[in-house]
Amino acid sequence: MDEYLDVPGTIRIFDERGQVVQTDHVNLYPMPSDDPEDPLNWSKARKWIFLSCVIWYQFVVNLQAAVLYAIYTPLSEEKGLTLDQLNAGTGYLYLFIGIAAIITQPLSLGYGKRPVYIISTFACALLNIWTVYIPSNSQWIGSRLLLGFFLSPAYTLIQVSIADVFFVHERSLPMSIYALAIYAGGCMGPVLSGQVYDAIGWKPIIWLSTGLTVSTTFVLIFFMEESSYIRRNKVDASVHVVTMAQEADPSRQAEAAGYLEDPNKNIKMDTVEAGVYDVNLNNTQSEGQADRKYPLNTAWHGPQFWKFSKPHPQARAIVVKTIFQCVMAFRLPAVLWSGIVLGSFQAFYNFVSALSSGILAEEPYNMSSSAVGLTFLSSLIAAIPVAFFGGPIADWYGLRCAKRNHGISEAEHKLHLWIVCVILTPVGLLMMGLGPYYEAHWIIFVLGCGIINFVGTFGTLLAINYIFDCFHEIHPDDPNSPASAAQDAAPYLLTSILICMVFSFALSYAITPWCFEWGLKNFGISSAIISTFIEASAIIMLIWGKQMRRSGQSYYRKVVNW
Repeated sequence: MDEYLDVPGTIRIFDERGQVVQTDHVNLYPMPSDDPEDPLNWSKARKWIFLSCVIWYQFVVNLQAAVLYAIYTPLSEEKGLTLDQLNAGTGYLYLFIGIAAIITQPLSLGYGKRPVYIISTFACALLNIWTVYIPSNSQWIGSRLLLGFFLSPAYTLIQVSIADVFFVHERSLPMSIYALAIYAGGCMGPVLSGQVYDAIGWKPIIWLSTGLTVSTTFVLIFFMEESSYIRRNKVDASVHVVTMAQEADPSRQAEAAGYLEDPNKNIKMDTVEAGVYDVNLNNTQSEGQADRKYPLNTAWHGPQFWKFSKPHPQARAIVVKTIFQCVMAFRLPAVLWSGIVLGSFQAFYNFVSALSSGILAEEPYNMSSSAVGLTFLSSLIAAIPVAFFGGPIADWYGLRCAKRNHGISEAEHKLHLWIVCVILTPVGLLMMGLGPYYEAHWIIFVLGCGIINFVGTFGTLLAINYIFDCFHEIHPDDPNSPASAAQDAAPYLLTSILICMVFSFALSYAITPWCFEWGLKNFGISSAIISTFIEASAIIMLIWGKQMRRSGQSYYRKVVNW
């Protein structure tokens, strides 16, 4: 093995001549089993029905979490709560999202993801109704804490669900749609609530969003399948995917359909596509015996709402080991760094939510609630290009760096693009603070919000990719152990999300006195300086990141094998 390839996150992509390694076939990872009900073997339509369910869930619960942002000022007058108290409630919400993820994620692995999604959606609907009857700040904080607990699957579970169903080479588009759904829900909530408030008041906002969430619960009950699967009997590593021309061949699809109707039917295939795999069973057959062909392309069976829970045989052990791995991951520098920078982006997004109503609804702008809500479209528009093009650009740059590095790719290569975050984050915060202070046109503040969302989306993409590159290759020695299932939950990501939400809570808790009591000018300048120091911390990872990965891999291997 190359002496440089002994560190997780360091891989050879090109050979010394600059040619891509292994271009003849698309290697299937993770390797599917020979079971037609393995989610990796589902038909494309069945996979996309599942994806539609989790993306719609993501959109709806994020919309509900953000639906009040545009009407904080009238809500403050109606409920007798100050803007400071309302914003503090938002901070508690995100704090509990991070804390609860360490509980809900292991539960989903042990007892099934589908029940976690369904319970999450239904609980969010009930908690939304509570908002109408909240009489005091203590109940407001309590409702936000519980809402954060049941919202947590939207921030950590969907990535794992996508990985359950799609191979690595299929995940780019689903992950892009997922990233867009996060910001679409968060931005469309204020847009819609502002329009509804100006037309019929604030209470109908609650009832409409509750109705949407309840209907989503029934969508999940009838259309979502369980994606957790115990994969032990995997196909031979020689399985490969062939050309797009073969994928589009109707005769191949007809043969697959025929197999599903008659499993004993003799189907001659050398290689198959679209979820139909050539399974080599030479290890169980005598030499010279013909390979058996498994056209594993199973269509959706229709609604099966009675299948509620699919617990793992070692569910309790998985829950315990996942929580243990999350706690032990605090010691890893890459996890700490990613959690802090992710927390800064989440806090800056909370700034947009907290300040928009308090600034734009007052002098000199005097915007209506519907107009304030429409300003959130800038954040959505800014997130769209990053969601669809950020990943490909980062991948292209990583390949370019690998070519210059004798074909070897390092996890830190893509962090060179972090310069975008270092430059644009303080610019956006200055526009949000100094624009209203000098009574500049409202577009300055709105553009600043858009820049913050653009940078937040791109920075989140880079930070999450970095920690995945650092730790994704490390697996327990026993692939069938509870520790292996716990590692599938990406405990390093859960720890990073917890750090993110705690850090975000710390900054968001002080947003109202920071901005409205200390002054917009001081807020703009100080937040820009703080953000520069936080984002510039990427220099530490660029210089010492590989050394940290090398020194931390033995520790993390012990953790995942516990």
